[in-house]
Amino acid sequence: MGRRPVAAGRDRPGRRLIVFSVERVEDGVSTVVYRVRTDDATYYLRVGERPGDDLRTDAELHSRLAAAGVPVPAVLHTQFDAGLDRWVALTTEVPGAPLSRAEDAPAVLEAAGRHLAVLNSIPVDGFGSIVRDGPGWPLRAEFPTHREFVVSHLPDPWPGRLTELFSPFELDVLEGLIAEQCGLDVVPALAHGDLDVTPVFVQDGVFTGFIDFGEARGAEPWFDLAHFLLHDGERLPAPLLPHLLRGYGVAPSQRVLRRSAVLLGLRQVCRWSGPLRNLPADHPMVLDRVRRLRELMV
Repeated sequence: MGRRPVAAGRDRPGRRLIVFSVERVEDGVSTVVYRVRTDDATYYLRVGERPGDDLRTDAELHSRLAAAGVPVPAVLHTQFDAGLDRWVALTTEVPGAPLSRAEDAPAVLEAAGRHLAVLNSIPVDGFGSIVRDGPGWPLRAEFPTHREFVVSHLPDPWPGRLTELFSPFELDVLEGLIAEQCGLDVVPALAHGDLDVTPVFVQDGVFTGFIDFGEARGAEPWFDLAHFLLHDGERLPAPLLPHLLRGYGVAPSQRVLRRSAVLLGLRQVCRWSGPLRNLPADHPMVLDRVRRLRELMV
């Protein structure tokens, strides 16, 4: 969908004519979002992915994060649209654009790390994707146990189609990492769920906030750090995780982060090659992710 200019109101004496445009946001979000520009402000209209996704859950989340000092968009309005058969939410703008300049990274990610630590300290009832069933606190997630979350989307029986992607030795390593992760006693915490540099917004070299909580979930408290590690180097050439960790403060060891990163990447591969998408073993997305997992398993 391209930009569509729209005029609202009537051009009468003493009454202002408001002109605005609407365009689909193609990059940097995991859900359907439209940018709405008016004469003096920019807003975003988010559409729920499924009919049952009640975006009042997200309004509650954004409100709680803002109250904790984490800069996120404010949710101005939510409602169910019968024509779309979806909930919609109107939010404010986080100023700036995604982090894209290496020279901005040290200061921006250090500031982002401080706020991420606050975000990751918020408790969630369960693991996995947030259940969007309306307002309520704490947020609920889909799996009651950490083990169910760890093995979600993995082949049963093991190793299934993973034999097309990994050697027998690599499969043994992966199986060991799964057992280690399942054995952890983890208290679920809020995770952004899709954290790389894309939802980290910057203006004039200053961190301005996080966007795109469509993948929010309950997980191990260091899930976002592991996700960032998995994707580190994809958009900017230098490793950026050290800058994020400097602001974050106390963080798990590299081994712990690598294990979580490998397993969340493995779940991605299994979803991509599963029945919903059924990507072949030689698909570029699959091959690229397997290559990264091999790097992290070393």
